[in-house]
Amino acid sequence: MSDKPLGKPRSLWRVILLSGVSLLLYYGWYKWIIQEELRRYNGSGWSGTLCLLPFVLGVAIPQALRIFDPDVPGWFGWFSLLGIAWIYIVQFKLYKTVNELYRQEGMKEPLTVWWIFVPGLNLVVGLRQIHFLSQFWARKQGIEVKDNLAESIPFLSANA
Repeated sequence: MSDKPLGKPRSLWRVILLSGVSLLLYYGWYKWIIQEELRRYNGSGWSGTLCLLPFVLGVAIPQALRIFDPDVPGWFGWFSLLGIAWIYIVQFKLYKTVNELYRQEGMKEPLTVWWIFVPGLNLVVGLRQIHFLSQFWARKQGIEVKDNLAESIPFLSANA
């Protein structure tokens, strides 16, 4: 057991289900809370607010201005790409953090960070991040968290 504040294991199937039924609101909360947990555990790092607020504002404000302000030209909506670029930076940092947690425990790094830049593989590495972060927290707490979805798909759950 650890003296550090631990995060909560959240299985992949549960994150997907709750994200779907809440129209991705749960996923936003999930992204916020895991950053907060990692920050508390590591004693430093980016907060959930720092990770999400620039994304939300970066995507929403240009679109809202483009749609609702007749003086804003239509091309202004392209500034939303800055918010999208920000979330890629956050994801890249998160994947490196999860790998570092595993490395510090003497385990093999589970995430191939560069997959974030390959369409299709970026989804795979994101799903693996959810699974392996959950498994990390479960191991640190000495509990087992079954994740039938991830465990039934080896490319999501194998860390060989």
